[in-house]
Amino acid sequence: MTTNGGEGNETSVQVALRVRPQNSKEQIDMCQICTFCIPGQPQIVLGKDKAFTYDFVLDTDSEQDEIYSQCIEGLVAGCFEGYNATVLAYGQTGSGKTYTMGTGFGMAVLPEQLGVIPRAVRQLFATIDQLRDDAIASGDPPPQFEISAQFLELYNEDLIDLFDCNREALKKLRIHEDPNGGIYIAGVISQRVESVEETLSCLKQGALSRTVGSTNMNAQSSRSHAIFTLQVSQQRPIKTPISSEIVEEGREGSYSTKSLTGRI
Repeated sequence: MTTNGGEGNETSVQVALRVRPQNSKEQIDMCQICTFCIPGQPQIVLGKDKAFTYDFVLDTDSEQDEIYSQCIEGLVAGCFEGYNATVLAYGQTGSGKTYTMGTGFGMAVLPEQLGVIPRAVRQLFATIDQLRDDAIASGDPPPQFEISAQFLELYNEDLIDLFDCNREALKKLRIHEDPNGGIYIAGVISQRVESVEETLSCLKQGALSRTVGSTNMNAQSSRSHAIFTLQVSQQRPIKTPISSEIVEEGREGSYSTKSLTGRI
């Protein structure tokens, strides 16, 4: 995961390690737990003497809200200041990536089991509502927001648009670099969303279209890399002071707009 550079961090990349509990097969096989997390320290010990330190370490009893509040919440907040953020789940098959990210729609989950992406979507729209309410309470025009979603899959070196039902046209997607050094994908579908429900519906639609296959560790393993992107564009009205003569006439100033775009 990456953080914005406005907080004085030495690096824009931080790593969080989450240790999942044993699954039923491991318990039946009486597998031994070989990890030990140092209390109060972001450090884990493998075996007896191999210690590793990360930015965050969460043990087997960690909850979904704990990892979100510690690692993700600040990234979503930074989106409203124009910073981009990326949360990347990495691990072997069966390590809990889908559960942590919250993209497993094959079964119902309790509210406390919601993963990173559904929680980020809820925070995103809750912050938008709060910013609008604060502006109205202050007598200012509320900021305007536009949110669009993209969902891509990389499978066998092919880019697949999970929002595109026409699978014959999927291989036309190509990665390009713009004149400013930014990366974009030509031809990808962007769906505009205006609520939590619409966004999660898009997430579910794409997640259920992902390529899966059976492995020795997971009967429904995701056999690809998937990227769900939300682009948030906002226009903030800003008071611009004008000449003192106009102020004396009772007008405090005019309004201009400031555009900010953040992506998560």
